[in-house]
Amino acid sequence: STLEYIDVAETEGATLATGGGEPDVGEGFFVEPTVFTEVEPEMRIAQEEVFGPVVAVLKVSDFEEAMEVANGVEYGLSASIVTDDHTEANRFIDDIEAGVAKVNEKTTGLELHVPFGGFKRSSSETWREQGDEGLEFYTIEKTVYDGY
Repeated sequence: STLEYIDVAETEGATLATGGGEPDVGEGFFVEPTVFTEVEPEMRIAQEEVFGPVVAVLKVSDFEEAMEVANGVEYGLSASIVTDDHTEANRFIDDIEAGVAKVNEKTTGLELHVPFGGFKRSSSETWREQGDEGLEFYTIEKTVYDGY
């Protein structure tokens, strides 16, 4: 669960910059927006997909190290780069091991008409939701010959 990842991150030495608790907002399951700093690439919070409001901030020295860290995980659902260098953006698009690559955009949210799916352990790399790919996945075709 998200709260377990928060505990693991603290145990492994990441610094809890903000959040990490359960707000008292009534019934339901909620987690405060949470930010960790001083995160190292080998920590679970940096290596695994956390489907909750948790951000792990990792410092890198340059583009090459950023790509090494980003691709050094077993998952590849969505990735984003913020840059004003179009050459760097194109290198990112070509080299990132993720099913969705975004430039100067958040990693969440897609248009419904485009395929969505991940790479590596985020997906089978052959199945895509949404758009024509999603329709084709759920479509069974029948061939009919009628000699009427």
